Amino acid sequence: MTAALTMLVAVGVADLPAGLPFGATSAAAAETQPVTITSDRYPDDKQWYDGAGEYGSFTLDAASPDAVKYQYELTGQGRATLTPSVPGGPVTFRFMPENAGVYHLSVRVYDSEGSTVGTGTSWFLVASGRAPKAAWRLDDPEGAEQAQGSGSALSATAGPGVTFGHPGHGWNTGTAAALDGTSDAYLDAGGSALDTRKAFAVGAWVYLPDRPSRSMTVVSQDGTDGPAFALGYDDEAGSWAFRASPAEGRSLSWTVSGGAAPRQSWIHLLGVYDAEAGSLRLYVNGRLVKEDIRPGRTVAGGTGGLQIGRERSGSGYAGHLRGTVADVRAYDRVVPAPGAEELGTVEPHQVAYWPLESAAGGVAPDMDPKRPDEPAGAGLSLHGGASIYTPADPGCDPGMDPDCVVDPNAYALSGNGHLALNGTSAFAGRAAGLLAPEDSFSIAARARLSSLDTDGNQTVLSLSGQSAQAAVVRYSPFTQRWELAVTSRDDSGATVSTARDVGTYPSDAGIGDYLALVYDAAAREVRLYVNGELAGAETLWVNSWDLSTTRLDVGRAATGSDSSDHFSGAVDEVRVFQGALGKEAVSMLSLLESGSNIFEPGDPTSGLTSRGSGT
Repeated sequence: MTAALTMLVAVGVADLPAGLPFGATSAAAAETQPVTITSDRYPDDKQWYDGAGEYGSFTLDAASPDAVKYQYELTGQGRATLTPSVPGGPVTFRFMPENAGVYHLSVRVYDSEGSTVGTGTSWFLVASGRAPKAAWRLDDPEGAEQAQGSGSALSATAGPGVTFGHPGHGWNTGTAAALDGTSDAYLDAGGSALDTRKAFAVGAWVYLPDRPSRSMTVVSQDGTDGPAFALGYDDEAGSWAFRASPAEGRSLSWTVSGGAAPRQSWIHLLGVYDAEAGSLRLYVNGRLVKEDIRPGRTVAGGTGGLQIGRERSGSGYAGHLRGTVADVRAYDRVVPAPGAEELGTVEPHQVAYWPLESAAGGVAPDMDPKRPDEPAGAGLSLHGGASIYTPADPGCDPGMDPDCVVDPNAYALSGNGHLALNGTSAFAGRAAGLLAPEDSFSIAARARLSSLDTDGNQTVLSLSGQSAQAAVVRYSPFTQRWELAVTSRDDSGATVSTARDVGTYPSDAGIGDYLALVYDAAAREVRLYVNGELAGAETLWVNSWDLSTTRLDVGRAATGSDSSDHFSGAVDEVRVFQGALGKEAVSMLSLLESGSNIFEPGDPTSGLTSRGSGT
């Protein structure tokens, strides 16, 4: 139970306001008759009931024989209208809460003249959704022959193509199981985990060492002639997919697909079947990428064994996975959107931080607080006249001496120094190897222009290759805006996509602007944040770059040994993250003091989240 729900219990649900139905006055309520509200799952009895992702029925029964229309408002759903089959008769509706919490139902009943003839309210308490019915963490010890299950899960027998003890998802979150892609690559639970004729959801973390060249299955459950469902990569769609066999036949013909499959990147997949809504949904890293609604359609009953790393096909199995899998979960309920987001959220991990306050031997040190399993970071080398500016002591205190005048631009952008760039030859750089080949990443820095009136583009950050720049954050004097440009490949003829901040003019004074480049590999989206705001600077980036081969340049754009678009001004607080920063994290970074970090070593919330804990 969350802290907020615990507080509500401590306060006492009896203390919640009774309230009046929407649109009702005290006088009007006194002239109406009460409406009886009953629920099979969520009664108004001050008790907590499971829960998020579970449908419940609500029956509204007016005392007036003239009732012809029921209008109700419900937390999380808004206003709706129902008509009884006969005047004065009851009505029933179904509702599925998406979050745990306190819910309020308010009802108003009308007669044929439009007059209010009944009102009613109900408060009901929804707990968190039920834990997975079956789960396999796959963090079993090296040499194990089975994966231990939890919940009602049986131990899953591992084929000879499965090895345990491989690096898991995130930092300090255990190990995972690697599958070699052969016919021996599977884990067989030996029995069904789900009744696929009812609502269910299945999820897992998966890591592909290479770009997939064929269809591969992460999780499935055996049906009669094939799987009842399969979650994995669909080569025909070129994306992740959740497929199900409709009860009327046509094996795995009901499909939702989407999301990129980058190599060497942990991806969370979640497939959800909502039996009442008749919908099939696929979430990738917590984001809904596709939903298909077919009212009345059901999934065939698959009573065979749950499979990890393969799916049943005819008399054998196919789709053997080549990759690493962790934390397989099977739910006998819907996992709503908030729960899917929590399960699949990947918190970015800072891998480099240059506060740019010193540069011994022309190298500004990486001051990221490394964890025990991380090597020391490389410094940012200064070239072409780049230097670290440190402000001189003004010799007076403006707070004590009103005659003391200090130029605000004389201060460092942040902390005790910043990188000073001359606009002609100066830049700082870090050699290739900081980023993963295709994984999500974020790069942030604070920058202040010397002047808005310049002859050409001025680059703050660049990921440079041999023939092109993978991504560039720069100032355009033609539009007088910060902009982001990305290329499809390391080729002089590559397709270039540009996104521009349309909100505010860049700054040439004070502390400048905080810029953040964010790439979400699964969504193929790249975003530019300026001072914590997205400001419309977002574009698709379908690229074929190996990002591990790109250099990080600060203050120039470069191809090979050629430089261009040098920056004139100050740059400070350069940070690099593995993973895509969200708006809230970017906003926090823009406000941090020099030397501070969002997460510190040893903080249990630092780095990547522990496989969607808490849902």
